Amino acid sequence: MEERNRKFRIGSVYYESSMLEPKDDYSQEQHEEIVALVGKWSSFDFDKTDAYIYFDDLEKELVPSVLTPADRKRFIDYLKKEIEVVNE
Repeated sequence: MEERNRKFRIGSVYYESSMLEPKDDYSQEQHEEIVALVGKWSSFDFDKTDAYIYFDDLEKELVPSVLTPADRKRFIDYLKKEIEVVNE
């Protein structure tokens, strides 16, 4: 497998199913932004050789910016259960 610059990884399928966690109400536009980010990682940008998403910064890369503080915390806690540290 090629050398990676990423420090963390998470399974793309796990990440995709993680969007069942937000509980607060969002406008249609906010919902579309959330779905677009999750769809980007779960469908296109994961590593095709092993189906993981490799990333450096959880909040900047995988957490939709429109989430409320409560949903943001729940979402991050949920994702951290499956994050693996790589390249240590």
